[in-house]
Order: sequence, then C-alpha cells, then structure tokens
Amino acid sequence: MSLRIAVCTPVARAGFERLLQEVEGVQVQWVAGADLPAAAASAEALVLSAADYTPALAAALARDDCPCRWVQLLSAGYETLVVNGVPARVEVTNAGSVWSPIVAEHTLGLMLAVARRLPRVLQAQGRAAWDGTIRQEMGMLIDSHLVIVGMGSIGGELARRARAFGMRITGVSRSGRPHPDADEVLTVARLHEALGRADFVACAVPGSPATDKLIGERELAACPPCAVLVNVGRGSVVDTEALVRALQSGALAGAALDVTEPEPLPAGHPLWSLPNAVVSPHLGGAAPDRYYERLARHVAANVRARAAGQPLNDRVDPRTA
Repeated sequence: MSLRIAVCTPVARAGFERLLQEVEGVQVQWVAGADLPAAAASAEALVLSAADYTPALAAALARDDCPCRWVQLLSAGYETLVVNGVPARVEVTNAGSVWSPIVAEHTLGLMLAVARRLPRVLQAQGRAAWDGTIRQEMGMLIDSHLVIVGMGSIGGELARRARAFGMRITGVSRSGRPHPDADEVLTVARLHEALGRADFVACAVPGSPATDKLIGERELAACPPCAVLVNVGRGSVVDTEALVRALQSGALAGAALDVTEPEPLPAGHPLWSLPNAVVSPHLGGAAPDRYYERLARHVAANVRARAAGQPLNDRVDPRTA
C-alpha cells in the first residue's frame, strides 16, 4: 500500500528523514506550516504540530475533494483542532505517549519542590544562610493522597510514578474506568468527593470548552486547607482569580503551575510573588535534543502501521473533547 504524506516539523528533521525513508511505499513531502493547506490537496496524511493546525488548514481538509484521511500531531495537546474543527472522515493521532513520561516527571518535580520546600532552600542558599527553620515546614509525598484529574496518558504516567513514591492515588475521568496504577477512579460527577480527600491535586486534562474552569472556586473550597494544586494540563482548566484568592487566604496550602491563564503570565501578576506558589514557564514537555528521537520513532511507527493498513497508536478525537 502506498501513502503520500506531507510533513511539517520544527525539530529532529534528520531523524524523521532517516526513519521515514525506511518505510516502504511512503512518499514524503517536506513543507512549511504556511504550505500545509495547499499540501492537503494531494497528501493522504499530514504530520504537524498542533500550533500549525490553522483555520485555513481546517477549511482545506473540509473540502469534498480533499484526499487527506489522517492527521498525525507532533504534540500531545490538540486544542487548535477542537477550536478549528476536524472533518469526521479524518482520523487524528497525537504524540501523547511520547510526551507524557517527561510531563509526569515534571509534575513530580513540582510536587517535590512544594513538599520539600525547595524554593525556600534556594532562597536561603542565595543568602548563604544555613536556615534550619525550614525543617519545620517540610512535607512529604509518601503516604499522601494524590488526586489526578484526567487519567489519560499523562495522568497514567503520573500515577505509575507517584505509586513508586508511596502515594495513594485517586483518578478522576469522564468514564471512571479503572486504571491499574490508581487505587480508584471516579467519574467527574464525583470530583468534589475526590478533592475533599486530597493532599495533592494534579490537573492533567486538555483545554476545551468542557474543561474550562473545571477547577473553580467551589472545587478549590472542596479541597482541604493542606492541599496543593498542581496544573500541567492547560491554564484554562483552573480559575486563576479563584486560585489566587485561595492561596492568599490560606484556604489552599500551595500551588505549582506549569501552565497558567493568561499565558505567558504577565509581570506583576500575584502568582509571581505569592510565597506558596511555584510557577514554571510551560516546561513540562521540555527535553534534551535526544528526546526527539522518541518522537521521530513514534511517528515512523504510525506511518508504517498506516501504510500496512494496521491500527494507529495514540488515537484521539477532537470532535468529542
């Protein structure tokens, strides 16, 4: 089976070229982001970042004569596809299994930074001060209760790692389907029940109209005062103003945010200066260059499967998000 694909990648092109040329029957066209709508007129598949899925590309895919039947994303997120729309005949896959492990690592790093008071430790180091009073504020992950909101690929990877730290894990998802690395998984209808038992709450859901301000004032109030909120999904999932109020009042012990609303977080925003907040500038998916080899292998494996008429990995449906 032959397959015509157009590839737009800002990273690891040499790796993509090496791996894709090994797939029999595949014709590859390398294009820039601006040329994707035109490429869709002849390509049967597109490989691109979600940021390059523009309204113009969505319109090109919607044409009756468009041959494209598959979009492979280089990212885990697919909000632009939700916003701009994807025709029902087009299958979509992302790279969630590629990025999820490293996002889970970052999430645990944020949790440890808050629990082990690393910001205070670094401040003391900057003053060359041996500050033993920090000991009185130390927390821990072991025997703590972690609530993971969103049990997709990131949530699953986080649960697996958190279990190794001796944490109890409750997942929250739309389906409530059991997960092997969670002690229990509840439906979103039982979110408040889960939050009421949390020491840490990790948000790992994508941004969409359904998840906008999923964690708002009522949800923050449902958390115990000792709880720490960690957000590595999208900033829109958390009501930022409500979060600031909860942190300022002590209703919430702390927050660690890799994503914010707005993003980038403007200078002077209260989250920058709150002593119980840790902010990283959307670094969850940042990795050394060698990590991109994993991305190239993932895409090549899906291209090989498509060319052979086999099922694809990491299928997602932006139409139901």
